[in-house]
Amino acid sequence: MDNRQSGGRANIGTSSLILIFIILCLTIFGLLSLSSAGSDWNLARKNAQSVKGYYEADGQAVEFTAMVEEQLGECLNISSSEEAYLHLVKERLGEYYHEETNTIETDLDMLYGQKLHVALEPCREEKGYRILAWNVYQSEDYEIDRSMPVWSGN
Repeated sequence: MDNRQSGGRANIGTSSLILIFIILCLTIFGLLSLSSAGSDWNLARKNAQSVKGYYEADGQAVEFTAMVEEQLGECLNISSSEEAYLHLVKERLGEYYHEETNTIETDLDMLYGQKLHVALEPCREEKGYRILAWNVYQSEDYEIDRSMPVWSGN
């Protein structure tokens, strides 16, 4: 009779152990998914900022091309020859016009050290311009984090 009434011992069965294990696993998976969702949210915000920065620069580039188109139209109306036309283009567009390549270029700042490069070629015959380049490039050198010791193969 003494064996049956021993008081301080808890009777935990197999089903209770399995239940505790399942609750522990669900808690861990819940915390991992919460952490993953936070990382995804941060990545989505960074991507949204990057896209917004691109479209802001793209809008500025469209305004730039409208200004160039207006200036080229005025130069075309005033000039009588190709040489006079190019001289007026150089005069009106100043630093944007590159005489050695006969292009009109600008670089517009974006986020994360990137720039939008726009290059146009004035065309007197077509009464406007041709788009030669409209691309994003990395303008700043970025440092690669080498603080973590990685095996180099030697």
